[in-house]
Amino acid sequence: MAFVADGIDFLANLFSSNQSDCKSGGGVNHSGLKGANGITYFAVTFMWLMVWHKVSQKDFSAIITAAATVQCLGFVLLTMKVRATRSVAGISSKTLVMYVLCLCIRLCSTTIKKGYIPVDRSGHYFYQFMDMCTVALAMQLIFLCHKTYQHSYQEEHDTMPLLPLIIPSFILSCCVHGNLNRNLFFDIVWFFSLNLETVMMIPQLWMMSKIGGKVNGFSAQFVATNMLKNVMTFTFWSWAYTELADKETGANMVGNQIMLAYVVQLLLGADFMFYYAKGMLEGTDGVVLPSTDGIEM
Repeated sequence: MAFVADGIDFLANLFSSNQSDCKSGGGVNHSGLKGANGITYFAVTFMWLMVWHKVSQKDFSAIITAAATVQCLGFVLLTMKVRATRSVAGISSKTLVMYVLCLCIRLCSTTIKKGYIPVDRSGHYFYQFMDMCTVALAMQLIFLCHKTYQHSYQEEHDTMPLLPLIIPSFILSCCVHGNLNRNLFFDIVWFFSLNLETVMMIPQLWMMSKIGGKVNGFSAQFVATNMLKNVMTFTFWSWAYTELADKETGANMVGNQIMLAYVVQLLLGADFMFYYAKGMLEGTDGVVLPSTDGIEM
């Protein structure tokens, strides 16, 4: 039970101690961090089981709510890692900005309209709550990158420009969008968030490849949880995308775009996940990515 005790002690002291004055990650309680990590997994799993039993109607669409929960879990793990090590090394602030932008835009649709939320009862409030929690966690991580732990932020590697990702995403959403919200504005809003979601991990993956070194295990878990979220969302839409087909012609450009978006998300993370799995099998603490030194963006 020492594992649990270390984790509880770690969580109890994580936010109570004044860690901002320390400029290095030395003296990190690694056993406590691992224990807190395990406790977090257990707590989130228990919370989801309670939602599944007490709130959900056990419809297949609840997998979307589960995916939002997994995404939030990734940000909780990343936050604990950052505060424990007092370092944001290897974290892309630009990807965090993309997360905030994507989820805030999506919440504009999912909190008002019901066209793209799970039909399961868990999608009426809990789904949006998980996205709100993720936004809050991402915003505080941005603050940590640029204020509290600015000394460790690797800005020289976080060089991916965002406008070439954002502008085409908006234009595409104006040209290709569904009508499940029964409102042109809110349909475009949801598809804008989908397009942003498709490309929002690019700055993080680019930064990792620029560094070309070992990626801390907890950062790897952040990417892994988001990959799992993508798999779960892809699974849902592979079952539901046919609902977007034109009833007269049978054409389904919108549904195919959604499927393509999630396929692209999976492909973008596939290379990293290969190295992540390799590192896990070899028993290392992190993964080693190929360097892109000499490539300018």
